[in-house]
Amino acid sequence: MNHPEKTPDLASGAGPESAASTPAAAVPANGTPAAAGRPTPGVNPRRAVPVLLFLFIFCLVVDQGFKFTSQPMAAALSLSESTVSLQATLTGVLIGIGAVVYSALADSVAIRKLLYLSLGLIVVGSVIGFVGSASFGVVLVGRVVQTAGLAAAETLYVVYVTKHFQGVELKKYLGFSNMSFQLASLIGTLVSGFLATYVSWTWMFLIPLLIVLSLPFIRTRVPDDVEHTSSGVDVYGLFLVGVIATGLIMFMQDFTWWWWIPVVVATVLFVHHVRTNSRALVDASFFTNRPYISALVIVFIIYSVNLAFVFLFPFAIHGVHGMAMDKVSLLTIPGYVLGASTAAMSGAVSRRLDSRQAVTLALCLLALALAVAGVFINVSVVAMVVAMAMFSVGFGLLYAPLMSSALLLMPAAKSGVAVGFYNLVINVASPIGEAYTAMLMSSKPTWFAGLSVGGSAQGDYFSTILWFLVGVTLVGLVVYRVLFGLIERNNAKAAERLTTQQ
Repeated sequence: MNHPEKTPDLASGAGPESAASTPAAAVPANGTPAAAGRPTPGVNPRRAVPVLLFLFIFCLVVDQGFKFTSQPMAAALSLSESTVSLQATLTGVLIGIGAVVYSALADSVAIRKLLYLSLGLIVVGSVIGFVGSASFGVVLVGRVVQTAGLAAAETLYVVYVTKHFQGVELKKYLGFSNMSFQLASLIGTLVSGFLATYVSWTWMFLIPLLIVLSLPFIRTRVPDDVEHTSSGVDVYGLFLVGVIATGLIMFMQDFTWWWWIPVVVATVLFVHHVRTNSRALVDASFFTNRPYISALVIVFIIYSVNLAFVFLFPFAIHGVHGMAMDKVSLLTIPGYVLGASTAAMSGAVSRRLDSRQAVTLALCLLALALAVAGVFINVSVVAMVVAMAMFSVGFGLLYAPLMSSALLLMPAAKSGVAVGFYNLVINVASPIGEAYTAMLMSSKPTWFAGLSVGGSAQGDYFSTILWFLVGVTLVGLVVYRVLFGLIERNNAKAAERLTTQQ
């Protein structure tokens, strides 16, 4: 239950972001950190912070609200789970790619102008979605346009504070984004749950229109200055990443094999692009850095489970226990509170557990949470709430030590773009996990129904999917232990850092 920025200090008291707590990159695409502490003379950069933080929270509320709206949307439009998931999976990929694009554009275009563009896209997309809410195709177009704007507002807060602040003050403002993500996720879930129950899910398209009220504050408080330091956006590289992610998501809709053609072609072109272009999205040397590439493999496996359980949760509670969406949304409160608390205490945890211990503990918690849900889904809503809480704690604990493991041998000069690409992979993996979960929900397998206490037609296939997610998590745990075990044995420097109290 978690969305990451340029982490200032993975063991600081401010704590890192959880994987879903910030945009996919808060550094320019060229990997050069934005200049800090150099505001325009005579302008107090702190005046813009409340406005940008409000937009950050507001857009996260909208984004999370639509993720939780999948169940009532599917019921209203007679859609399968795999089809309705497109409004969250495709937009999830767009959020990740958009964050990289906007963070790079912010080095050559004033943040105020980018915010105007953001608000325009949000309004236009929301109007399209609301007016065409009877057609899922139109809804999907509206969500894509809307999300192109949401990605900017979610990114630019982090970009702004890294440009204008440093040291303790920077950590304070970045810490706000971590807590704000959990708050926004909770608000979005509650708002969408109550709207779907008492009004209509389509009203989630009207909520974003309130953002126009922020225009006077943007004009008077957000500076219009810009330092032209960008070397440009790797549009071609990002396009290839988008093709790969979209191809995988579309393949999972109905297992049409030809979707693998664009995936394979785009993968080959991306590898060639990275190897031959010095301005590519990511440096080719990253893929010879064993800790970094190992962490990316683990991230792709584990973070696919993140949105998978969040997506499944309301369908399972409503389907098995017949609970209305407003009450389902209330069940997520303990999870978000504990997730925020765990992320906030990541600095204290890192002083007691080294990276290997923390990652292992986090992955065991995730597997246990999913197993609890798989066993008791038919008999207890309380067990599902406990499982979601444990799940949130696991992801709150995971981000910092896994990131630290990825950067074991990464040169400091390349750490910025390394973090950006790492978080982009998270934003691609999460919707892919949601896509394969939605596909399983549509096919309703019952392979592992015998592992659940009690039995019901709905509960049997939800239990099977949960046990499948347990298996994915355990694969991630084994891969982590094997790959980083090999790294420890073959590289003394990495082994020392991996087992150091961080």
